[in-house]
Amino acid sequence: MKRKQLSGKRIGIVFGTFAPMHIGHVDLITKAKRYNDNVLVIVSGSNDQEDRGTRAGLSLNRRFRYVREVFYDDELVVVDKLDEEGMPAYPEGWIPWVKHVKELISKNTDTPEKITFYVGEPEYVTELNEHYPQAQVELIERSIIDISATEIRDNPMENWRFITKPFRRHFTRKVLVVGSASGGKTTLVKDLARTYNAPCSLEYAREYQEKYNVRDDELDTNDYIHLLTDQYAQTADIIDKGQHSGLIFADTNSTVTKVYIDYYLKESISQEEFDTLDRLYQVTQAREKWDLIFVILPKSNYVDDGFRDMTMADNHTRDWFTKHLLDLLSPFKDKIVILGENSDSDSFFADNYHYAKKAIKERLHIEV
Repeated sequence: MKRKQLSGKRIGIVFGTFAPMHIGHVDLITKAKRYNDNVLVIVSGSNDQEDRGTRAGLSLNRRFRYVREVFYDDELVVVDKLDEEGMPAYPEGWIPWVKHVKELISKNTDTPEKITFYVGEPEYVTELNEHYPQAQVELIERSIIDISATEIRDNPMENWRFITKPFRRHFTRKVLVVGSASGGKTTLVKDLARTYNAPCSLEYAREYQEKYNVRDDELDTNDYIHLLTDQYAQTADIIDKGQHSGLIFADTNSTVTKVYIDYYLKESISQEEFDTLDRLYQVTQAREKWDLIFVILPKSNYVDDGFRDMTMADNHTRDWFTKHLLDLLSPFKDKIVILGENSDSDSFFADNYHYAKKAIKERLHIEV
């Protein structure tokens, strides 16, 4: 990526931890930009557990990337980071902090004539005037938007409208629904998505098989590579767009695909191919972050939809599928809720919907 350089004579400086960056921060930076030729935004903190952002899962490096993403198309704003790891606590920390700030200004600007810090706390005015007398310090109202990063971390759903889009991916609650075929996964995901007015990522394999007119038992190594990578990409895209209210649902993930790989290909492809698929699965699974996982037990009738392999229709195979799925999901057992345990065939689908809503309320504190 090409690094932007600020060439204006009047440079505004705005700094903060931005954990997360909210629209109040953006408003402050925009005000600073209006009074200057350019603005340098400094994301400060560290990647260790001493940093409150890192403790919340937002390390300095991640915050830096997200803030830079917010201003990717603004030629008047440059974002850089200041790693405070090892610096003494304030007030002693001001001396090395200011030294690093001067280095960042030198790195990102072409000898500005005027430097102005825009701060929202009175104590910053005193300290910066003492340690950086060459610069001007302006105390301005942070924003007409009465919100803080702490409030957002404590209750992101209620404050969703304030969170900038790149940071929304961190706070999005992700609900996964898995199970063997003909268990009602897709219908449940669609119903929950409608009820909670949330987007959903449907099973990519169905779209793929319809497009290429290929059945379950005909999928080969290359097909499964697409299923693993494209299912993840489809779900990630829904999360990253941030066009939701903090909740998304997903029908199927890499673990379900892995069960099908083990069932169909383990004995029919070379060990090298199988190991390649396994490595891809491990990498994909490691990138997935789920807040709640519903596993639907195979109690409904197995339906032949023209693409399913009916050798998987018997109860023994369906039970094996579910057990293997649960084994693979064991690292996430604290996120798992089993659906269908105490249901009969007449109430199975209604019970699954009811208990899913109940779990979402209890586990994620989200109500309809």
